[in-house]
Amino acid sequence: MISHARKTAFVAVITVLGATLSACGSEADASGNNSKETTLTFGFQTADYPALLEESGLFEDLPYKLETPVIAGPAAQISALYSQATDVGLVGENTAAFEAANAADDWNTTGPKVFTIAGFTAKNAPYPAPSLFVKKSANIQKLADLRGKSIAYNFGGNIYAGYVKVLANAGLTVNDIKPVQLPDNQAAAAAFSAGQVDAVVTGYAQIKRVVDSGEAVRLATNEDLGVDGGAGFITRPDVLDDPAKLAAVRDFFGRFSRFYREWYPANEAAVEKVLQSVLKQTPEVSKINWENGAKGRLYRVGDSAFIERQQKIVDAAFAAGGVKHQRDIKAVFNPIVDKESVPQ
Repeated sequence: MISHARKTAFVAVITVLGATLSACGSEADASGNNSKETTLTFGFQTADYPALLEESGLFEDLPYKLETPVIAGPAAQISALYSQATDVGLVGENTAAFEAANAADDWNTTGPKVFTIAGFTAKNAPYPAPSLFVKKSANIQKLADLRGKSIAYNFGGNIYAGYVKVLANAGLTVNDIKPVQLPDNQAAAAAFSAGQVDAVVTGYAQIKRVVDSGEAVRLATNEDLGVDGGAGFITRPDVLDDPAKLAAVRDFFGRFSRFYREWYPANEAAVEKVLQSVLKQTPEVSKINWENGAKGRLYRVGDSAFIERQQKIVDAAFAAGGVKHQRDIKAVFNPIVDKESVPQ
């Protein structure tokens, strides 16, 4: 369960970094519910997302108000959702499964507290993430060599999925290494780049300098580890039970699917300009991120093969000591917006 301290930290973040894409156009949703006064609060982890949604023009005629606070790190996103400060949060596709595996009650009996309703991944991306990177000076040639080494990661999303799969694939547990949990991916990457840890689970763009200099190498990719990578989107049951909120969620993911299928790959210059101006990325790094994102698409979370992969990740996490219980997690994957995410 989320601590009071984590909730308090979240409030400070959302107060400073809130943003709104105002609604105009139709006053009623597709099901006939008057949604003029409906607000959908959608938490993103970095400030480029709200800027890119606005730049795309796909979110200008919303029949509801869309608020897009920037909340760094999946752990803070989870806190925001539990505290009802947000309706939907960007995390990892396995976040709700980890929450189920850590819950005191079996959600198969009590019902899930959160659902994963959509996911995003970039198959065949030129710079796969999450990946495991190691310092050459640490003398780590294979996964088993991580025993006794320090590994940086952040909790709650795909980085954590990669981290627990690294341990499980190496035949190690959290007690066999020196885990260094940090609040978000940027902090973990910075610790690795500064030479504070031997290894990190992150993406190439975050640690490009030390890789290009020859100080560090990539030891395993997300595909090697059996992790889809990308992002997942979680919400609460009460959001899905509210007809106006659900209509807004469905509308959002229909537009978001078009954003990645149509707009993002066709607008390299616009995307890179946002990444450079909002996130202060160099032209080289922004191009790397665009090349990865251009491969990205939403996918259906109701797919049985996908759920099977998620179960394997949670089983691996339990074996490595990374979650408290070994649970059947298929109930947390709710396909309620699958049709909007991946239109036929």
